[in-house]
Amino acid sequence: MKKNRFLALIIAVVITAVGFIIPKGTYAEANTAAAAEAEPTVASDTDFEYILAPKGNPKYVLITKYIGKGSKIIIPDKIKGYPVNVLSNNVFAGCSALTYIEVPATVKTLSGETFAECRNLMDIHIDAKNETYVSDNGIVFNSDKSTLVAFPNGRSGWYTIPETVLTIGSSAFAGAYKITDINMYNSVSSISANAFRGCFSLKNLRLSDCLAVIGEKAFANCVDLRELHIPGSVSIIGADAFLGDMGSKNDKFYYFTDGIYCAPDSAALDYVTKLGISSPYLKTEARSITDVRSGITLIDTDGALPKNEVVQLNVVPVAAEDINLALPIRYDKLLAYDISLTYNEEDFTPAKPVIFNFNHMPSGIVTSAAKVYRISGENAYELIRSPHTPFVAAQSKNPGTYVVATNSDFSKKGDIDGNNVITSYDARFALCLAAGLVNNATMVPEQFTTADVDNNGAISTEDATLILRYAAGITDSFSEG
Repeated sequence: MKKNRFLALIIAVVITAVGFIIPKGTYAEANTAAAAEAEPTVASDTDFEYILAPKGNPKYVLITKYIGKGSKIIIPDKIKGYPVNVLSNNVFAGCSALTYIEVPATVKTLSGETFAECRNLMDIHIDAKNETYVSDNGIVFNSDKSTLVAFPNGRSGWYTIPETVLTIGSSAFAGAYKITDINMYNSVSSISANAFRGCFSLKNLRLSDCLAVIGEKAFANCVDLRELHIPGSVSIIGADAFLGDMGSKNDKFYYFTDGIYCAPDSAALDYVTKLGISSPYLKTEARSITDVRSGITLIDTDGALPKNEVVQLNVVPVAAEDINLALPIRYDKLLAYDISLTYNEEDFTPAKPVIFNFNHMPSGIVTSAAKVYRISGENAYELIRSPHTPFVAAQSKNPGTYVVATNSDFSKKGDIDGNNVITSYDARFALCLAAGLVNNATMVPEQFTTADVDNNGAISTEDATLILRYAAGITDSFSEG
């Protein structure tokens, strides 16, 4: 490591990353500039360099280079009377004037590399009659949208890979220098070579929990990408997949100064270890699986899931009124979910408990006043949660229905979690506050006022003792010592 850079030789790479959940959508900064320009025009034969193929008996046109000057162009479907079937790599390389390209129905071959370094390209439109490719919001996919083929380099902001996508194609995002955030559903299993090469502004990356393959140089030159979370499903890693840059002596630099996180006993951990990267840059973390729609995450702290195998977490929201349940506490809002796991397309129950993390909840929820219950028949079982943890989570090995009960009324003295019942949990909560263990960002000011039962303006062990005595029925007033 030199100047917070990782120095190592990469042999092979695959990753999955964490953390951020973005709503299903597409991209920021729509094509407003291009829309204000004149209508696109059909490019002439002389705007291209091309080859008639196969040699000796021309049947189709292979375009090798665009030499025109237009900004919004329609590629002709024929040149010299022959159909345009192939757009080779780098046809539009460096054409910074281009903002819009329309591809005819005759084209059967193109790739992300076809549009490399078109720094202002905002839309790639595929003719509706094309049987090989389709476009959606100016982004190119194969006909069934299982492969994302080409993303316009001029787009900026964030993008969520659609749920239909299984593979991100070769050079699909290469050179998209203004994209900052990438998210993807767990359907993605493969990221091809050079897929995100040269995405210089990419800062946040959330990879599929079921990702198995990343090709060589897939994230090369993503110099702003400082953190990687690599899933346990990773099995094949391509050479130089996360190469930062090359030094004058052909030494290799990596910029993940906030750490590379790997699941224990995973192929990714073995790979990164062989690079010679060590603490504090190499970090192990429990394997996690996220349901992208809900943001609920399963955390496997005890090796309950099959190693290096794809396990799907499935979460279906349930309307609160459909839960036949009378919780023994007050609550303002009830969030309910049916949770299941599948492995090899069959229902799966782990042999050991896992953690279900419900922290990705609607805004306005006081997380420190939320509790998780597992539903069994008409019974609700409260799952233990420590007051000092910022996570709304539950440890269990049972898939099924879970509810999160949230509160916002903290008017009753000593009732720090707002459920209208003073228990030993409130006493532990006060003790954690007194010890400074609680993240204040998870609380509202009213909770501090409620915890200060002796009204001296501070939370101390004395408050915790008074609340515990009250909860145990030893006293019926906080003024009694």
